[in-house]
Amino acid sequence: MKRFLLFALFMASFSAIFSQTKKAKVTAEGIINTVKTSAPGQGTVTISQDAKMQLLLKKQLEEREKDLYVFYSGYRVQVYMGNGQKKSKDEAYAREKKMKAKLDSKMQDLTYYVSFSSPFWRLRVGDYRTYTEALVASNMIKAEFPEFSTDVMVVKDNETRDFAFEQMESKR
Repeated sequence: MKRFLLFALFMASFSAIFSQTKKAKVTAEGIINTVKTSAPGQGTVTISQDAKMQLLLKKQLEEREKDLYVFYSGYRVQVYMGNGQKKSKDEAYAREKKMKAKLDSKMQDLTYYVSFSSPFWRLRVGDYRTYTEALVASNMIKAEFPEFSTDVMVVKDNETRDFAFEQMESKR
């Protein structure tokens, strides 16, 4: 139990330090040194850990550095949803292909997500922060593809990507 509490405290301080130092490169040694640093009027932190913990932290930092995606709760436009095994899968991919051929010149940043969550195949497009942005996109899709209009709707999605932030991070 004591080891778990120490690990939880260590990970909490790691999260706090990482969120505050986005611009500086964070290393395992830097985190430990920051936690060990004493300041006037504050207590002292003593870390006694297995050497494997240092390796685990270093590995986690390297993996986090590779992951450039930032997810947030937002909206997408659902273009298709069906529950037939083969037919629905084929229809989802056919609609994606048809939309890409027609919309790539008009909506360059439009992303397509074909997914299967038993028993439904879905085609969702876009990554929008607000319902209004998604509604505008859904109306454009309905205008371009009137045959899809009965299936097109705005849906809430907890894993929409923030491309503006990703582009800003990649420029650093």
